[in-house]
Amino acid sequence: MRYTQDTRAWKVLVLALVIGLLGGVLGAALTASLFVKPGPQGEQGPQGDQGLQGAQGLQGVQGLQGLQGISGTNGTDSILQILQNRNDTQENIGSYTAMLWFNMSEFDSSMKITINIQQNSKIFAQFSSTQSLSAPSSMWVRINVDNNYNSSTYKCAIGPPSPGVFIVPGHIEFLTNSLNSGQHTIYVQFLRENGSPLVLDRTFTVMEIAND
Repeated sequence: MRYTQDTRAWKVLVLALVIGLLGGVLGAALTASLFVKPGPQGEQGPQGDQGLQGAQGLQGVQGLQGLQGISGTNGTDSILQILQNRNDTQENIGSYTAMLWFNMSEFDSSMKITINIQQNSKIFAQFSSTQSLSAPSSMWVRINVDNNYNSSTYKCAIGPPSPGVFIVPGHIEFLTNSLNSGQHTIYVQFLRENGSPLVLDRTFTVMEIAND
């Protein structure tokens, strides 16, 4: 019976020691969390080396081919000389006989150009003008070379019922075949169909084109 009491006393003593030990550890931990402050943050360490570059991605799909551009002018032709006259005077052609062709140089000498060209050269001429027309009024314009070769024509016309005055632009071009060397004269010609058209500002250009 004594042995059992001693055993119980020993177990109680050991249990008390364990409880005391655990209480000490927990108390120390709580005290450290309450009173221990973290130290200052250390300096940032050096940056590490850059990693290796990744593999290149696959090439994208090739786009569709664009449309073919407009063909350029024939490289064998070249402009050897350019002559140009301009005039901004006004001329009423109502007094000229209707349905007959007249040279515009009769009232404006700059609308006739003489050019000296090489053998087999071509002549390119263009004329631009504005006309003032009141209904009914109509006129035609063309280019003539050496009183022998005529271009196509442009027509400016205003017919009833069209009250008021109208400003009408006109433009024409003419390219001859190969010509003999020497002087050639180019004219601007007009035909009054009816009314009293007023010829306003105008530009006359003549070029020699080499036929290589």
